[in-house]
Amino acid sequence: IVVATFFAYIAKLLNQPLIAAHVLTGLILGPFLGLITESATITTLSEIGIAFLLFIVGLEIDIKRIRNVGLVSSLGGIIKSLMLFGAGFLIAMALGFVRIEAVYIGIIVTFSSTMIVVKLLADKRELDTLHGRIILGLLLMEDIIAIFVLSALTSLSNFSLIVLVISVIKALAMLVVVVFASKFIFPYIFKFAAQSLELLFLLALTVVFLFSMLFTFLGFSIVIGAFVAGVSLANLPYNIEIASRIKPLRDFFATIFF
Repeated sequence: IVVATFFAYIAKLLNQPLIAAHVLTGLILGPFLGLITESATITTLSEIGIAFLLFIVGLEIDIKRIRNVGLVSSLGGIIKSLMLFGAGFLIAMALGFVRIEAVYIGIIVTFSSTMIVVKLLADKRELDTLHGRIILGLLLMEDIIAIFVLSALTSLSNFSLIVLVISVIKALAMLVVVVFASKFIFPYIFKFAAQSLELLFLLALTVVFLFSMLFTFLGFSIVIGAFVAGVSLANLPYNIEIASRIKPLRDFFATIFF
């Protein structure tokens, strides 16, 4: 954190994004100087940063406004993913890679880093703009596609349509749970918790971690679980208070992520 602050200060003086400073810090402390070797610990802390970042994004997003760009995001996400995968696959084949290697390279080229894009949009306060909502929709579509792609790759030798069907059923089941909780459970328990700011803060942490664990257990990503947790609380009258208390944690763990 000390080294990251030093480079971030320089980046700010040069009017550059802080993400570049954080990445530079990681390169210096990790591969170059070898001062950071506990990769497992860093990975765990980084995942917490991802959860907090996407939780706040979901918390501050008006789901009705996201729905307005849903068609553009879904179709655009599918078309973009197919185009990038095709380009990556064909280029890899032309460079002499075997077919399975070309498939992996195509997949690598296809997907963006949700963490980086959302952080940049949040720093510029453009998440609630039209292009910000479209980009966020594209990223979420990418994450959904990634779930099915990873499910297929894990059973590539004996792939079956059943794997994808089970993933869809799990997603629909979780969607039902989220809608039910946001309408009939969260308004009542958060109304009581709001009597104490400390309890409100702890309950919000519980929700984001609980959803992250549930989605991970079902084979989905922490990104989607945390985002859904935020969306489920977005309509509560305490969402601004919750976001203001989570943001310092988000900034701390997000720095470690980069």
